[in-house]
Amino acid sequence: MEKAGQVAAWLVIALVGLFAGVVSAMEVSGALEREREYRASPVCASVPVAASACVWEQAFTVRESATNEGDDGKEPAATLLLPSGQPWSVAFRNTGPVLSRMRPGDPVVGVVWHGGIVEVRDAGGLRQQTTFGPVGWPADRLGGALAFISFGLTALVGSLWAIVKRHDRRHQRAAAMVRWHGAALGVTAILTLWAQGNNNWPMWAIWAIWGPLALVLLATMLASAIAALHSNGEGYDLFAEPPVLPAPPARPAARESLTVPGTGGLPREYRMSRGRRNGLLAVLVAKTALLLFMVWSEDIPPFWFQLGLSVLMVPIAIVFIVRVPRTATLIDSAGIRVRGITHTRRVAWEDVRDIRAEPVRGSDGGLTPRVVAYAYLTGGRRKLLKHLDDKDYDVDREIAVLHAARAELRGTNTAPDVPAA
Repeated sequence: MEKAGQVAAWLVIALVGLFAGVVSAMEVSGALEREREYRASPVCASVPVAASACVWEQAFTVRESATNEGDDGKEPAATLLLPSGQPWSVAFRNTGPVLSRMRPGDPVVGVVWHGGIVEVRDAGGLRQQTTFGPVGWPADRLGGALAFISFGLTALVGSLWAIVKRHDRRHQRAAAMVRWHGAALGVTAILTLWAQGNNNWPMWAIWAIWGPLALVLLATMLASAIAALHSNGEGYDLFAEPPVLPAPPARPAARESLTVPGTGGLPREYRMSRGRRNGLLAVLVAKTALLLFMVWSEDIPPFWFQLGLSVLMVPIAIVFIVRVPRTATLIDSAGIRVRGITHTRRVAWEDVRDIRAEPVRGSDGGLTPRVVAYAYLTGGRRKLLKHLDDKDYDVDREIAVLHAARAELRGTNTAPDVPAA
């Protein structure tokens, strides 16, 4: 059963996220109204002497600018000089595209509204909103609301589910699936907001991108929760045929391999170690995030390609994260089962001609093994025995046990062994 402290932490984080999401959602309307007011504001007939609702463009000269990158708590800022020499300090939400190009002495134009500079334009025509500017705030608030509310609600359901069913291991696993998918929903909303802001898309693009991705994640969450509820402690294969062979017990460690020959060494189960599995999944997630970052940060790919690739890559990554821990090679008196990501392959002992250990070409011994095992079948085919490798097992010792079991269990009426190709 999951530790009570972890569930409690999830519950607290979910409530905080839900509260932040509600606050952001309440601010969307006000931010939209302020942006509409700014866009509808007329141009001032003359230089205003006090804060006014009209818009005025004022020439400035840059005295200094600082991106403040790496300085915690400091916003990117600049000091602009009026023709009279009076300084005017402005802050920005980010460093580009204007602030990063500012140099002392450069001429810029500031758009003044309600007594504050809301936008700065350089000599090349590039524009950048300041922290006082109203443009972009509604999208930020909407993105924050989607991220926090989707995460908060989903994580809250998963946490309460785990508390109510705290003595049921299957319900605990299903609740964990719900919580982690809630985190994925929140991260997806944040990445969508980043893409929208980076490409200056309209606010409706947030719904257009995040909506389909959220539906895919919710469908995956539902499938994962159902799989956990139907599991028997080792997982449930949604794509496998109905089980025929009995489920083997937990695998013995390599150093504890039984010395009894033949069927006395069965059943056996080979799985990837948790550390190596987590390492591979971390690499997969990092590469997926890097690929999506490169696609959304470039202006070359068309929008349909960016959206289509995102819709495709996110569920693929989730399927790998959910399914990879279930992959295994299961061996008992009925034969060999190789359980992959999408299906399970069954091989009877009568069809096994040989079992061999073979080196992996090009392996550096990092996350990939140097030696793996294959079962050679009738007709010259061979089947990789997943996770029976030198990373987690004594391959020679395990193959010796399997050879002894094969000699006992193969039928007496089968054809004689043929040398494997």
